[in-house]
Amino acid sequence: MSTGPESDDELHREVDASMRMFEKSRVGQAAAIPLVKPSRVMLVLDGSPQDETGIDAAAYLRERFDTETLILDARDKAEGDETDLAPDRAPRVSGSRPIKRQEGDSYDSILHALSEHQVDLLIVPCPYGRSFEDVGTDSAGTVIDVLLSRCSTPILVIRRDDQKLRECVNEVSMILGDECDVENRAAAWAFGLAGPSASVILNLVIEQEQFENIRSIFEAMQPGMSFEPEHFSEALTKTHMSIHAAMAKTASTIGASYSLRPIAGEIAPPNPLRESNKMLLVMPLEVDDRFEQGFVQDRIRRSPHPVLIVTGHVPT
Repeated sequence: MSTGPESDDELHREVDASMRMFEKSRVGQAAAIPLVKPSRVMLVLDGSPQDETGIDAAAYLRERFDTETLILDARDKAEGDETDLAPDRAPRVSGSRPIKRQEGDSYDSILHALSEHQVDLLIVPCPYGRSFEDVGTDSAGTVIDVLLSRCSTPILVIRRDDQKLRECVNEVSMILGDECDVENRAAAWAFGLAGPSASVILNLVIEQEQFENIRSIFEAMQPGMSFEPEHFSEALTKTHMSIHAAMAKTASTIGASYSLRPIAGEIAPPNPLRESNKMLLVMPLEVDDRFEQGFVQDRIRRSPHPVLIVTGHVPT
């Protein structure tokens, strides 16, 4: 029996082939994820240019899913200012009605409205109360930060006006920075909002700083060996095999295309603001995970695209 290098290579090939067959069988046996589609949404107005894109998103959801829409003008107003944008905007979205703003900061008024009205999707402009063209990637805004910490309702964050939701649902990119308790629910929303015959992508992302730290530890433990991004991509794929299999099965069930992109480093999506490609980003957010919250905040800030945040917060 040969025990030389050729025999070792053959053994490695057989092991790799067995692993591929095992992973393929797991994909085939996975159950499709039940889709989530909105039925009652709340559209928040802030007086910024993003309001127009938010109104268009609410109108699209009404056309496609026959949603009911509640419209809230949550602007911080000067003393004595009684104007309310909601009644004027409501006729532009069929099946919508305005609701009254309560006292307090904008985020307090939004959270209060959510506690008073049962909705399954919140649409919020970002950066809140400021023009996207003026602020760009500098900030997502305090209102978004507070909602990510306290809101238990999925949040559709509206960004650049050339990235309208109705034009972005044909390419849906779900971004995972780590394993997450709500990743299946986020995938259910991703496929639920995806357009007919859409392309759905699962992006497994590791930030550049994290990757460099892990590589330095690996190479310190294995002198003479180099840990490349491709190695980390393979490891990411294996650790996320369950959600990968479920999303592949769901795509085949509904006639969508699906692909997996494990990416290490800053080349991971979303793309810079000059990116003209239209897409919807979907991100899960786990309860009390400060690292994940920072990761989501950074992706929102850097993204020109609409971003759907599916939170794991438990309503109180």
